[in-house]
Amino acid sequence: MRLFLASLNGKYQAILIICLTIVIAFTLAMISSRFFDEIQLTSNTDLISSIYQVMGTIYAILITFTLWGVWQNFTSADTSVQNEAYALLDLVHILEASPTWENGNIRNAVLAYVTLVVTQEWAMLKTLTNTTINLRENNNSSAMQVIHAVQNIIPNNERDSILFGQALTILNRWLDARRTRLLIARGNSAQALWPLLFTGAFVLFAFHGLFVAKTIGIWATLLFGTALVIGVTFYLIFTLDCPFEGSLSIDSEPFVLAMNILKKIN
Repeated sequence: MRLFLASLNGKYQAILIICLTIVIAFTLAMISSRFFDEIQLTSNTDLISSIYQVMGTIYAILITFTLWGVWQNFTSADTSVQNEAYALLDLVHILEASPTWENGNIRNAVLAYVTLVVTQEWAMLKTLTNTTINLRENNNSSAMQVIHAVQNIIPNNERDSILFGQALTILNRWLDARRTRLLIARGNSAQALWPLLFTGAFVLFAFHGLFVAKTIGIWATLLFGTALVIGVTFYLIFTLDCPFEGSLSIDSEPFVLAMNILKKIN
């Protein structure tokens, strides 16, 4: 189901998730209302309201916690993209501060890596798994060229030694940001909570069917509003949990900026 939703356009994802939630809500509410007659439900309205309120509060806390978690994950992915791109620029600038190294191949190595990320790797972030991550890390020659370009530097004086130490620090910062981006790209961090979210929503929808309203319009409007809010939240959780795909996906703008700057440097 996740793969099918991920393959859809962001607009269609939202429509499908929200509409499906509303349809399920009305279906469950109407089914549950048929198990009891109106007299029984009217006489137990206070009890039904109390239980519904407690369960609604618990569910609100659960869904807020889940949404906050995936939002934190999404912002971490966005931050890692910026840190990775800007660390590469810092690496080039600090190594070019030494006249001994300014004609080295670090600029070309970084430019080749950034170009590869923008033109090829970014499209693959939507389908990353642990296996493909490990494989790409072992075979990514562009990343290894950047690493070797820094590690092969030999400081000739005290100033170069200081710059080389700073370059190694930036290199580690870049590698950490890269690995964070690749790992977060797998998405599905909320996988363990989806069964609980679905169960809570189904229970709330079923309980709504136990309320007796004088007019069906009020009953339907309240249920529609509840289902709409839950459906929108489901969509946000799903799309934020896949930070590099969908309408809210993180773009490669920091890498494009780095690529343009490096081309101008050249």
